[in-house]
Amino acid sequence: MNCPYTTLPASSFWRQAVAERSTSELDPHLTARLRFGPDQRIASAGSCFAQHISRALKARGYNYYVTETAPGYLSPEQEERFGYGIFSARYGNIYSTLQLLQLLQRAFGGFQPADQFWTDPDGRVFDLLRPRITPKGFVSMVEAEADLKQHLRAVRKLIETADVFIFTLGLTESWVSKLDGTVYPTCPGCGSAGDYDDARYAFHNLSVTETTGYLAEAINLMSAANPRLQIILTVSPVPLAATMESRHVMQATTYSKSVLRVAAEEMVRRYDNVHYFASYEIITNAKNAGAYFADDARSVTPEGVARAMNLFFAHFTAESAGATARSAGDGAGKRPAAPSVEPQIVCDEDEFYRALAASRKS
Repeated sequence: MNCPYTTLPASSFWRQAVAERSTSELDPHLTARLRFGPDQRIASAGSCFAQHISRALKARGYNYYVTETAPGYLSPEQEERFGYGIFSARYGNIYSTLQLLQLLQRAFGGFQPADQFWTDPDGRVFDLLRPRITPKGFVSMVEAEADLKQHLRAVRKLIETADVFIFTLGLTESWVSKLDGTVYPTCPGCGSAGDYDDARYAFHNLSVTETTGYLAEAINLMSAANPRLQIILTVSPVPLAATMESRHVMQATTYSKSVLRVAAEEMVRRYDNVHYFASYEIITNAKNAGAYFADDARSVTPEGVARAMNLFFAHFTAESAGATARSAGDGAGKRPAAPSVEPQIVCDEDEFYRALAASRKS
């Protein structure tokens, strides 16, 4: 029979690769082109789900690279409250590809936002691009600007000296400044710093072309600053908490995640130093039937996180030898899985919607 499909491996066929396998055996990866070791500098950024990767890297003894460290007098609880160590620098959640691009442009001197700081009635100053790093704000604009200058130096150092940069794409829905297109992690004034003003801020849902274009610009900028940098892209499996589009939130989620997945695929096809980790497919595939989501059908369970992280290390590190098939099952031959209770994830988006839900009840 002269048919090209006859020579394909089992992984190419749904029946053999999915239907005939148990949930614990499902693995949407083939052999990764990138492997990193415990001595390499591994940095990360992205949406809330990205924090699971940084925590797993630390827990397994890898060199999670942080260039913006906390003052020695802060306790571990205070460090987290002020945004230290959650990501490789103190930038908070980065949800969209435009947000990532603008952060890099600011760090390398190519963009200066026109509307970044907000002063509350008590005179405290907040950075609208990092609304949760100072829960009570800065005491003055001088302090805020000094902190920002130090932060951008840390971001630049991070990109110039890291070996691997992992970015988790989270959203396409964004809020931007009408003055100059500055993009914010959440809508100013909605559960966080700032005052919402429809004359100053606008909702914008990034298209496929925009999402892909901004991500390509970001990769070009990082690669120019650090030619040896390897980049791993992944898509958060967490659905949207709410949408500004005039359609059901399930449709809005499908659109957003589809666009992000396409953008990641385009980058892998376009750049030799870009790789993809299938966290989205691991958590949301039909075989799981929602087993890796909590009762709210949105929060990923500790078991789901453990499964995703075990596969991540199985494919991108030296732990890969023999670990893939066992990574969710009996625990043999692999490092400890995630604890039964996950630590609190710091998420600008969730803080926003908690405040919104409270206001709607009042």
